[in-house]
Amino acid sequence: MLYKKLNLPINLPLANDEEIEVNEVENNIINKLRNVSNINIDATIRLFESLFENSLSSATREKLSKIFEEIVPIIFRDKHKEEGLYQLLRYVNSINSNLDYIEMIKNNTFIYENLSKILSFSGLITDILSKDIKLLEVIQPEYAVRLNGNISFYKNIFEKIDFGNLDTESMLNIIRKQHRLLKFQILYSLIKNDINIERASTEFSYLAQATVELVLQIIKTKIYKTKKIKWENFCIVAYGRFGTFTMTANSDLDLVFIYEGERDKKTYLEIFRQLINILSTKTSEGILYEVDTKLRPSRNRGPVACTYKNFENYHTHKSFSWEKLALKKTRVVTDGKFSTKISDLLDKLNAYPISDREVANEILKMRVNINENKEDTKNLEKKFLPKWFETKYVAGGQRDIEFLKFFYENDSNLIDQHEKEKKILLFKRIENLFFKLDQIVNICFKEKKQSNLPNAAISLLINETDKKDFGTFKAQINQGKIDIYKILNVILES
Repeated sequence: MLYKKLNLPINLPLANDEEIEVNEVENNIINKLRNVSNINIDATIRLFESLFENSLSSATREKLSKIFEEIVPIIFRDKHKEEGLYQLLRYVNSINSNLDYIEMIKNNTFIYENLSKILSFSGLITDILSKDIKLLEVIQPEYAVRLNGNISFYKNIFEKIDFGNLDTESMLNIIRKQHRLLKFQILYSLIKNDINIERASTEFSYLAQATVELVLQIIKTKIYKTKKIKWENFCIVAYGRFGTFTMTANSDLDLVFIYEGERDKKTYLEIFRQLINILSTKTSEGILYEVDTKLRPSRNRGPVACTYKNFENYHTHKSFSWEKLALKKTRVVTDGKFSTKISDLLDKLNAYPISDREVANEILKMRVNINENKEDTKNLEKKFLPKWFETKYVAGGQRDIEFLKFFYENDSNLIDQHEKEKKILLFKRIENLFFKLDQIVNICFKEKKQSNLPNAAISLLINETDKKDFGTFKAQINQGKIDIYKILNVILES
């Protein structure tokens, strides 16, 4: 039955998940899994065995049978066992052609308890685990996770890699495999409650910083070997989540590249292009990070980088107010004299006053653009509409909170002074809820998002936010969006 790889949704679909496309064969398997899990363990094991009996060799089927006999009873102890069983199906469907991987699991029954925790948490982490047999080491009970809340941990790991005379693709794959191992350690530590959501976010950011530094060092060494010259008059500025050390498991890197010296422009542009390529080129081991450079002065037009004068002139005389606000969430991620010069420039630019009326006008223009597309939005299918847990660019979401914080923290003439301090506390509380929800969503999904979160992820979220139950948490998220949207509207209408 499974001679072709199944294309199942990343997490178990709900019965009424109309926006999730599953073909008849796959839907039939999901229904069987749901039904048999309500009967007993033995029937469930027999179902798993039958699903693979016509597609694999007898030796492989025998090994899988032993795995099913060990892990299915463990998953059955979970309150929401259907989700763990569903991920077990996806997991085995991914690894069944990797005989070494299957042998490793079969012979290490002491890891099954930890494996079941991963399968019960989310499809995204299950997918990561299925890609590399080495990750099984991390879930061994005696494995000591060495996260120490310091970037040095990641730097030290990367420094031990011997690239030797490897070709480019081999080098990229080694970096990606090591990065995946480190990322998985962070995720697994969060699942085990060794670290909390905020700490995981910081660790993701340290990993990204160490990765960028590693790639830059590789590029600079390569250029020096070729041209025997060290080019140091360039800088990388991080924006957004990378800039504020609040990255999620799937965050992009928002970067702006700045250099000085028109004579060496070609070399600097080549450095930046190589950095983007190494970070975002997809190989057999995947990619490291998507890189977004649209926040540079030329946006998506022109060169990938800008000069010091161009950057200074743009943000002094030409940038929009929302860009000035974005500039406040930046940091320099490179070292050296030129980077210090850019850091001083950022301090200078961020000291300039920002007109509250210009910010309000730009928000209104953004909303006009959205309203012009309202008729089209009405006709969108349900699967294209925002999910309840999406908080970044939706009305009353994270972007609107950023605008409100600007108005209130700068004591704008546009704000209502009534209960000002109470409202500032409200912004912080809702922003914290959005932050933690966003972190969990990015551990459950990558691109296509279903309407439901796995129950294990919900439990972690409720525990971290100290809420009574999921209904209470969801209601506060929805009410938070309404409150933020209303308060911002009052300012815009003034």
